[in-house]
Amino acid sequence: MPKTASRGTYARERLHLTADVIRKARSMIAAGRFEGRGHEFLDTSCQGLTLRVTKASGTWYLRTRAATVRLGPMEDLPVAAAREAALRALVDLKAGRKTDPLDLYVFADVMKRTGDLDVAIDAGFPEVVMEQSDEDRRRRGPWQWRDLVEEFLAEKVKGLKPGYGPKYSAYHRGSEFDDLWHMYVRDIEISDLESLRDAVADNRTVSAAARVVRQNREMLTWAWSYHSTRSGLSEFQHTWWDRWSIQYQSGTREHTPTVTELVRTLLMAERHLTLGGTTQETSPGMLAALWAVVLTGQRTGPLTSTRWDAVIPMPDRPGWQVWTWSGAMMKGGKNGGRPHALPIPPGAIEAIARQGAPAGGEWIFPSRAEGKPITPTGINQFFYRLQGRMKPGKGTAVTKRHNGDLFAAYGIRVWRPHDARRAIATFLDDEDLGGAASAILAHSRGKASEEEAKVEDITRRVYAKAQRLDLKARGMEPWVSHVLAAYEREKARFKPIA
Repeated sequence: MPKTASRGTYARERLHLTADVIRKARSMIAAGRFEGRGHEFLDTSCQGLTLRVTKASGTWYLRTRAATVRLGPMEDLPVAAAREAALRALVDLKAGRKTDPLDLYVFADVMKRTGDLDVAIDAGFPEVVMEQSDEDRRRRGPWQWRDLVEEFLAEKVKGLKPGYGPKYSAYHRGSEFDDLWHMYVRDIEISDLESLRDAVADNRTVSAAARVVRQNREMLTWAWSYHSTRSGLSEFQHTWWDRWSIQYQSGTREHTPTVTELVRTLLMAERHLTLGGTTQETSPGMLAALWAVVLTGQRTGPLTSTRWDAVIPMPDRPGWQVWTWSGAMMKGGKNGGRPHALPIPPGAIEAIARQGAPAGGEWIFPSRAEGKPITPTGINQFFYRLQGRMKPGKGTAVTKRHNGDLFAAYGIRVWRPHDARRAIATFLDDEDLGGAASAILAHSRGKASEEEAKVEDITRRVYAKAQRLDLKARGMEPWVSHVLAAYEREKARFKPIA
């Protein structure tokens, strides 16, 4: 934040205090040049800790709304020791006790003589001081940023579709949040939020930074509206964080991969089993799930949760299976949470089974974790590894893997699991089977003309009893045959990259 000063006041600078700041303070004292009475450094990592520097010396203080406590000379206390003294004094103030100056003097003196923080704590603060527990702080306040995040996410996740919680939470966590994590919410300023935004943009992407801004603004408003006292935001009359913004406009991505790109991706994944600098190979369950994405176009949430006990033989079509999903599993999709069933041709069943995923367990697409299926997040991370990127969501930079970008190496335009749906719809539209595509993909037709509504109603009544299985099968049969034929053609000319 900008430094300000006038005659008779102290210039103030708010930052994370380090040994470099101590050296800067010493240089200021040696030069004897100050604006106003002196300079104050306010620590962003310890509530109220202040280093006051004058022409004569530097002194540590704890400053709160209720009191100011002198902690000791700058020369006697390094930053870590000053923070410890401040925390001890802060606990006393919150408990209604007055910190004994003698304790602070002994602490500073022993620290100066021994340089051992543990010894100085034992000498200066011999009695055990009970600090506010994390549980008590969460329950009574005032909240630190980490408390706000946990409380907000616990409430927010209730309204998210199953499995989406970790993906949503990724924009509230990560190394970029470290400077805020232990700060009290009431002490956070717009400069802190802008630093967070810029760090996410640098480490991840601008679109990720836009998500961080949007979701965390919502979080602050939620705390101000429903938990103003506990969060420490009760003194603010306006939601000042609405000023926090970013210059970003998302574009609409309408990428439809070609069938050649889809099958080349399958071949690429089967050839390059070891990805991302690890000796662990891609699991059979993951390869089977990739095949299923291409062959069925189903959303990865319901698809990865497909259970063997939800698979039944298809009437009147020997060798076919019907995969079924409950309304709860489909919740959040465009079909409004209605149950969904999909006929699977024998060729698709064989191609998926060929990947070697065990067929005796609970899940069609088992993960390496015993008793658990592949997850949508796992599939997304698999695609990131194929592109030579780190998985997002932990604040790490997107860095290149040793494999490099396999999509680029094989001349495949980058696509996501959801894009396979567009490929199926396009193919079946060209085959004059658009209605079958809509049924296969569990699409809602949305607003339709009166004539379209009549046709749709007739179709719905004809096929509703059997989940329109015949209609779906008429679309699945040519699509699966088309993909398998393209796979064999591409396999014959596929040249793996070493």
